[in-house]
Amino acid sequence: MPERVLSRFDDFNHLEKTLKKNWEHFFVDGVLPYGYRPIITSSWERCVRNQVDPLKKEARMVYENSSLLAKKEQHRFLLDLARPYIEEMFRYFNDEDIMVVLCDHDGIILEGKANENTKRMLERIRFQPGADWNEQVAGTNAIGTALMEKKPVQIFSAEHFCQGWHPWVCSAAPIRDPFTEQIIGVLNMTGKKRLVQAHDIFLVVSQAQKIEQAIGFHLMQQNIFSFESVLDTIHDPFVIFDMDGRITRHNDAARFLLGIKIGERIESYMDAPIYQKDLKDLSNKGMQALFRGKDGTDWRIRIQPYKMGTYLFGGMAIFQKIGSKTSVQVRLKGNRTRYCFNHLLTKEPSMIKLVKLARKASFSDKTVLITGETGTGKEVLAQSIHAYGPRRQGPFVGVNCGAIPKELVASELFGYEGGAFTGAKSQGKKGKFLLADKGTIFLDEIGDLPLDAQVCLLRVLEERAVFPIGGTEPIPVDVRVIAATHKDLKKEIKKGNFREDLYHRLNVISLSVPPLRERRGDISLLVESFLRDACEGKTCPQIEDEVWGIFHSYQWPGNIRQLKNVVEQAIFHSDGEVITINDLPQELLAGMEKPSTDLKKTPDSNKWTGRKKKLTREILIEVLKKTNGCVSEAARLLNVSRMTIYRKLKEFGLE
Repeated sequence: MPERVLSRFDDFNHLEKTLKKNWEHFFVDGVLPYGYRPIITSSWERCVRNQVDPLKKEARMVYENSSLLAKKEQHRFLLDLARPYIEEMFRYFNDEDIMVVLCDHDGIILEGKANENTKRMLERIRFQPGADWNEQVAGTNAIGTALMEKKPVQIFSAEHFCQGWHPWVCSAAPIRDPFTEQIIGVLNMTGKKRLVQAHDIFLVVSQAQKIEQAIGFHLMQQNIFSFESVLDTIHDPFVIFDMDGRITRHNDAARFLLGIKIGERIESYMDAPIYQKDLKDLSNKGMQALFRGKDGTDWRIRIQPYKMGTYLFGGMAIFQKIGSKTSVQVRLKGNRTRYCFNHLLTKEPSMIKLVKLARKASFSDKTVLITGETGTGKEVLAQSIHAYGPRRQGPFVGVNCGAIPKELVASELFGYEGGAFTGAKSQGKKGKFLLADKGTIFLDEIGDLPLDAQVCLLRVLEERAVFPIGGTEPIPVDVRVIAATHKDLKKEIKKGNFREDLYHRLNVISLSVPPLRERRGDISLLVESFLRDACEGKTCPQIEDEVWGIFHSYQWPGNIRQLKNVVEQAIFHSDGEVITINDLPQELLAGMEKPSTDLKKTPDSNKWTGRKKKLTREILIEVLKKTNGCVSEAARLLNVSRMTIYRKLKEFGLE
């Protein structure tokens, strides 16, 4: 956190005298002052080593006229983005002796904003565009010292190493590229030292952060990739590195497939080193390199410059597995997924954690077992895992084990040779496992798989080969298995319905999808998404508060699938403008009318009654916990209407 020079204005005179005395003592005796802030002491030590003249009265001009124009043009993107925030900042102090300036990453002032009087005073010390305020030549000052310390700095009066800057106080904050975190400029505010208390360094930091946000937005728009989405949607390993070749960002694929870590150098993953001049010469054409992973996999690295306008920040690299492009064209003809992780709408911590684990599982070939109630979205999660990982280029074959007749399970899963049984096709048939070769097979409702088919499945998982019915030789198969069930497989094992050895073979990576009643915070997100999809670009109907209340308090035994069905039915029955309680299915309303006998038998069930005028946030939370989130029961206990509960939920921020 940035620190102020003064905590109280009463300290001004005492501090001013002390600093002046210390500086004079240093100038006469050459002894560094004791008791200064560590950031000042470190800076003065650097100034002594760099032989900076403490009697300096003006800074060095390094760019003027045409050279200054060229310098500004080089940083045009930064100037254009920062100018509105400089103007906004200056409006706070336009009547004061204060100047706001923007510098480049070397400490060269590019542009400044001040009233005419202040501008004339500061020009006497060359605090103007084209001047060099790097600490190595201008001594301790907010611009140069912020660059050296890489953090916000405020310098007051004789804390400046050079005597010429003593009448001033200055505050500066570095401006960073939000993706490589390189410092690309400095925002500075300089004013008369008597204004030190009004000199809000936190304002400077805030404006610098706004500039960084603007830079991030424009970089996403202008670079070859959209950085906001690339880390989530680019499936190949992807990294961003700075001008020193240090990796500053990467996506999950780079982390899990190649073991890339932030801070490593990009050249350690290339067959030849890359230098700054290489990046500058790339233009927009890019370059390619090769890399062999620890597992022997060969990767082609495509490198592009990472820049805005003519300003170069570093580079971007995408790793593509050699030989994968042709196979994509062959295998993507069918069996494609419909869903990805972006379809999993959530703000609930339990779901966010689940999605994080599922993303990690995408880059493993280990078998996944997804459990959860019917309608929770197990297949959406399975498809997302496939679509995010390295097997996305291969097929995704889904099989509902509970929907296949018992006598056909083996032939459906493992295939058969021609004439293997009566009614078999003469040319035979590939089973689902062979159709999923090089991709993923999704065995939904695995708990319904017959025991004899379980034996065959176990053999396939262990030997990585299938035995078609009527065949004499095993056929190798390269397939990733994801299984799902709404049943408790441990209970099924005890009943003798499921093999324990198969359970352990499947349950390598276990993912449990929570029911909708345990993620009520997602109901609004889901309903609004279903509305948009159903309306197909047309104006969606509004939803009455009472309907929202039912959506949030109903137990949803059918989970997300049931919620979607209810929304679609309500849209159909509505007048097209508003969804009312009369548009909801009767079974939903009937389910809301069931009283909770457990609550009525609770000894303190009516301890909240009579508090209609004193319904506090704490009481509402307590009652909703007691009623398991059921608004109708909470309203009954509190002796208020359900609308009152909904209104209070919104008022207390508990929606």
